[in-house]
Amino acid sequence: MSTDTTAVAEVETLIRGDYLRLVRAVALMCGSAAVAEDATQEALTRAWQRAAAGERIRNLPGWVVVVAANEARSVVRRGAAEGRAAERLAARMVSPADLSVGVEMRDLREAVVALPDRQREVVVLHYFHGDPVADIALLLDISEGGVKNALFKARASLAQALGATKEVGL
Repeated sequence: MSTDTTAVAEVETLIRGDYLRLVRAVALMCGSAAVAEDATQEALTRAWQRAAAGERIRNLPGWVVVVAANEARSVVRRGAAEGRAAERLAARMVSPADLSVGVEMRDLREAVVALPDRQREVVVLHYFHGDPVADIALLLDISEGGVKNALFKARASLAQALGATKEVGL
């Protein structure tokens, strides 16, 4: 196959414009900023290789997050990320603009990190990354109903963890 210059340009644009956002999304899924950064770099390398080979990736940002999250989970399972607590992640991922958000945002981050893998994936992709349910279903190879069910359960868990008396409106 020949190089698809449009696909390569899309990957390069994603790297320049959304790198930090992608790393943050993956960090929320795996609980480690360092692992998230390595995994995101690996996913972006794979995306660039596919683009250079002439392959276009539908929903490139979402694809990168899912591939990076899978890579991060593999690293965590091998024990490379032991000892990194969610509090350390939150402290390292806070930008100066985020500092004013305070305790509520820290509590939300901790609650999201504590969710089961599938629920955390759909919450991060939907609410933090902005992906629609249909795209998440394709990315994770589950039904739209499965995505909605995971979102429902995650919202209930977050509401309980955050002490909410009404539905959490992420």
